[in-house]
Amino acid sequence: MESNHAGFSGTGFVNYDNLTGSYVEFAMNAATAGPATVTLRYPNGTTANRTMDIAVNGTVVSPSRSYNGTGAWTTWADDTFTVNLNAGANTIRATATTVNGGPNLDKISVG
Repeated sequence: MESNHAGFSGTGFVNYDNLTGSYVEFAMNAATAGPATVTLRYPNGTTANRTMDIAVNGTVVSPSRSYNGTGAWTTWADDTFTVNLNAGANTIRATATTVNGGPNLDKISVG
């Protein structure tokens, strides 16, 4: 966890390793099975699109999702999408698909 860029929530954020295949995985429980809205909060202080595969419970549900530059590492943006969750335990994994790694990740919200 890092905290060298202002504007994050909580105590810090994840800074991806700059390589293809680096990932962050979140574990969560859902009361019922079905669609859920997921929001990832991120900055990308480069001009490169740092694409990621989004997987739920081991299955890629959104391949090569775009995380374009936000202008600075202190400029945070939200990426919101819908996934299907199982009742009970679930994992959501965001895996970098470029040698630049993923953007920094501040938090995930699931609703």
